[in-house]
Amino acid sequence: MRSRYSAYCLGDSCYLIATLAPAQRKEDCEENIMAFAKSVHFYQLSISLAEQQETEGKVKFTANFIYDQKQDHITELSHFIYLDRWYYQSGTLDSTIAVKIGRNDPCPCQSGKKFKHCTSHKTSGQTSV
Repeated sequence: MRSRYSAYCLGDSCYLIATLAPAQRKEDCEENIMAFAKSVHFYQLSISLAEQQETEGKVKFTANFIYDQKQDHITELSHFIYLDRWYYQSGTLDSTIAVKIGRNDPCPCQSGKKFKHCTSHKTSGQTSV
Protein backbone atom coordinates (compact mmCIF):
# COMPACT_ATOMS: atom_id res chain seq x y z
CA MET A 1 0.00 0.00 0.00
CA ARG A 2 2.75 2.44 0.89
CA SER A 3 4.50 1.80 -2.41
CA ARG A 4 1.30 2.54 -4.36
CA TYR A 5 0.82 5.75 -2.34
CA SER A 6 4.39 6.77 -3.21
CA ALA A 7 3.74 5.98 -6.86
CA TYR A 8 0.68 8.26 -6.79
CA CYS A 9 2.81 11.01 -5.21
CA LEU A 10 5.43 10.62 -7.94
CA GLY A 11 2.92 10.15 -10.76
CA ASP A 12 4.43 6.75 -11.59
CA SER A 13 1.66 5.27 -13.73
CA CYS A 14 3.82 2.31 -14.84
CA TYR A 15 4.12 1.08 -11.24
CA LEU A 16 0.44 1.72 -10.50
CA ILE A 17 -0.66 -0.33 -13.52
CA ALA A 18 1.93 -3.06 -12.81
CA THR A 19 0.57 -3.50 -9.27
CA LEU A 20 -3.09 -3.45 -10.33
CA ALA A 21 -4.67 -6.92 -10.56
CA PRO A 22 -4.68 -7.97 -14.22
CA ALA A 23 -8.46 -8.55 -14.16
CA GLN A 24 -8.97 -4.93 -13.02
CA ARG A 25 -6.99 -3.30 -15.83
CA LYS A 26 -9.23 -1.51 -18.28
CA GLU A 27 -8.38 0.34 -21.46
CA ASP A 28 -8.59 3.82 -19.93
CA CYS A 29 -7.44 3.06 -16.38
CA GLU A 30 -3.96 4.58 -16.85
CA GLU A 31 -5.43 7.88 -18.06
CA ASN A 32 -7.90 7.96 -15.15
CA ILE A 33 -5.19 7.17 -12.59
CA MET A 34 -2.86 9.84 -13.94
CA ALA A 35 -5.60 12.46 -14.28
CA PHE A 36 -6.31 12.06 -10.56
CA ALA A 37 -2.67 11.84 -9.47
CA LYS A 38 -1.72 14.95 -11.43
CA SER A 39 -4.61 17.02 -10.07
CA VAL A 40 -3.77 16.69 -6.35
CA HIS A 41 -0.91 17.09 -3.90
CA PHE A 42 -0.73 14.22 -1.41
CA TYR A 43 0.80 15.17 1.93
CA GLN A 44 0.00 12.41 4.44
CA LEU A 45 -0.78 8.69 4.57
CA SER A 46 -2.01 6.85 7.64
CA ILE A 47 -2.80 3.16 7.83
CA SER A 48 -5.35 2.02 10.40
CA LEU A 49 -5.63 -1.68 9.51
CA ALA A 50 -3.40 -4.19 7.78
CA GLU A 51 -4.28 -7.88 7.60
CA GLN A 52 -2.52 -10.49 5.51
CA GLN A 53 -3.26 -14.12 4.80
CA GLU A 54 -1.46 -16.40 2.37
CA THR A 55 -3.03 -15.09 -0.85
CA GLU A 56 -5.21 -12.19 0.33
CA GLY A 57 -4.70 -9.02 2.26
CA LYS A 58 -6.52 -5.86 3.18
CA VAL A 59 -5.40 -2.43 4.22
CA LYS A 60 -7.50 0.46 5.51
CA PHE A 61 -5.84 3.79 4.93
CA THR A 62 -6.45 7.50 4.78
CA ALA A 63 -4.56 9.57 2.22
CA ASN A 64 -4.75 13.34 2.76
CA PHE A 65 -4.31 15.71 -0.15
CA ILE A 66 -4.78 19.27 -1.34
CA TYR A 67 -6.89 19.83 -4.41
CA ASP A 68 -7.97 23.15 -5.90
CA GLN A 69 -7.26 25.01 -2.61
CA LYS A 70 -9.28 22.45 -0.67
CA GLN A 71 -8.18 19.93 1.92
CA ASP A 72 -9.56 16.49 1.20
CA HIS A 73 -8.84 12.85 1.92
CA ILE A 74 -9.58 9.36 0.73
CA THR A 75 -10.38 6.65 3.26
CA GLU A 76 -10.46 3.23 1.70
CA LEU A 77 -10.51 -0.42 2.66
CA SER A 78 -8.30 -1.93 -0.05
CA HIS A 79 -8.23 -5.59 -1.02
CA PHE A 80 -5.04 -7.17 -2.36
CA ILE A 81 -4.39 -10.59 -3.88
CA TYR A 82 -1.16 -12.50 -4.19
CA LEU A 83 -0.48 -14.22 -7.51
CA ASP A 84 3.20 -13.99 -8.39
CA ARG A 85 3.34 -10.75 -6.34
CA TRP A 86 0.87 -8.57 -4.45
CA TYR A 87 -1.73 -6.79 -6.59
CA TYR A 88 -4.36 -4.20 -5.71
CA GLN A 89 -7.71 -5.83 -6.49
CA SER A 90 -10.42 -3.46 -5.27
CA GLY A 91 -11.37 -0.97 -2.61
CA THR A 92 -14.34 0.43 -0.76
CA LEU A 93 -14.24 4.21 -0.31
CA ASP A 94 -15.76 6.11 2.59
CA SER A 95 -17.46 9.33 1.54
CA THR A 96 -15.61 12.57 2.23
CA ILE A 97 -16.28 16.28 2.16
CA ALA A 98 -13.57 18.65 0.98
CA VAL A 99 -12.82 21.67 3.17
CA LYS A 100 -11.83 24.99 1.58
CA ILE A 101 -8.45 26.22 2.82
CA GLY A 102 -8.39 29.94 3.53
CA ARG A 103 -5.34 31.92 2.42
CA ASN A 104 -4.52 32.76 6.05
CA ASP A 105 -5.27 29.29 7.43
CA PRO A 106 -2.35 27.15 8.58
CA CYS A 107 -1.23 24.88 5.75
CA PRO A 108 -2.53 21.33 6.29
CA CYS A 109 0.93 19.91 5.46
CA GLN A 110 2.00 21.13 8.93
CA SER A 111 4.82 23.31 7.60
CA GLY A 112 3.94 25.96 10.17
CA LYS A 113 3.25 28.48 7.40
CA LYS A 114 0.02 30.10 6.32
CA PHE A 115 -1.43 28.37 3.26
CA LYS A 116 -0.74 31.43 1.06
CA HIS A 117 2.97 31.28 1.95
CA CYS A 118 3.44 27.52 1.69
CA THR A 119 4.75 27.17 -1.85
CA SER A 120 5.86 23.54 -1.72
CA HIS A 121 2.55 22.16 -2.97
CA LYS A 122 2.98 21.01 -6.51
CA THR A 123 0.56 18.43 -7.79
CA SER A 124 1.74 14.83 -7.75
CA GLY A 125 4.14 13.84 -10.46
CA GLN A 126 5.32 17.43 -10.96
CA THR A 127 8.99 18.14 -10.43
CA SER A 128 10.19 21.32 -8.79
CA VAL A 129 11.90 23.86 -11.01
